[in-house]
Amino acid sequence: MKSNVKRPVYALALMLAVAFISCERENEFTQGTDEEEEQTLLNAAIADETSDDVLEVAYETESGLTSSSDARKFADCATVTHDAVNKNITGDFGDGCAGPHGRVRSGRMFIQYSSEVGDSLANRVITFSDFFVNNKQVEGKIELRDLSINETGFLQSVKRVEDLKITFPNGEYVVFTGCRTREWLQGRGDGDPANNIDRITGSVEGNSSTGRSFTHEIKVPVIADWTCVAARNFARVAGVVEMTRLGGYKARKRIVNYGEGVCDNAITVTTVRRTYTISVD
Repeated sequence: MKSNVKRPVYALALMLAVAFISCERENEFTQGTDEEEEQTLLNAAIADETSDDVLEVAYETESGLTSSSDARKFADCATVTHDAVNKNITGDFGDGCAGPHGRVRSGRMFIQYSSEVGDSLANRVITFSDFFVNNKQVEGKIELRDLSINETGFLQSVKRVEDLKITFPNGEYVVFTGCRTREWLQGRGDGDPANNIDRITGSVEGNSSTGRSFTHEIKVPVIADWTCVAARNFARVAGVVEMTRLGGYKARKRIVNYGEGVCDNAITVTTVRRTYTISVD
């Protein structure tokens, strides 16, 4: 009888101990992580926009070979070389130069194309060597595939990123892998990179220097307006992106809202605890 009484008491004590430890760990984890969570969300938003910038730069680099010098503000910034035999274009930004968007870029970008230079429907593979955009390093690979004119008449492509790593000046980084669809709404073929407008949809997976993994899914199509960047504002002026499944966090949504189409450098961030607006570079 003595033994039978002790067993349930011991089991209950063990359960209470485990529950207490679990609660302590939960409280320990919840406290002090809000800033980290918000920084991961913000870094991912900025890194994503930086990957948009890379495509614009690739377009400018290639256009520098096919447009007149009068139309090419970009030609004064980068040295562009073309290897027609191997179908490769190199944009060399040296130690740093400011293009028509007002952003400073340095290092080299390589564009491997499948058809001929200037063919808007050709597949492209973009890689980098010591390449920076406004002091953020870009590494990895971007593929533009399945280029076509869609049913609404816009040039459309699938942007596939593979271990695309954006490293910030403070050493923090975000890595993306996945696919998004990009529609060229305005500026196609006019030789002026500063008036392009893109519509972006799709999702990618990522991880950050904090050890958090996540999905980054566009819930409302993102509009990137490069006329805004020429005025030193953020390119993404509209759209909503949802971040979920951060490793270690509960299954809860985090939202980045880029606005309703106004040129500015503000984005609205919503986490589990608060909603706030922040200015970004």
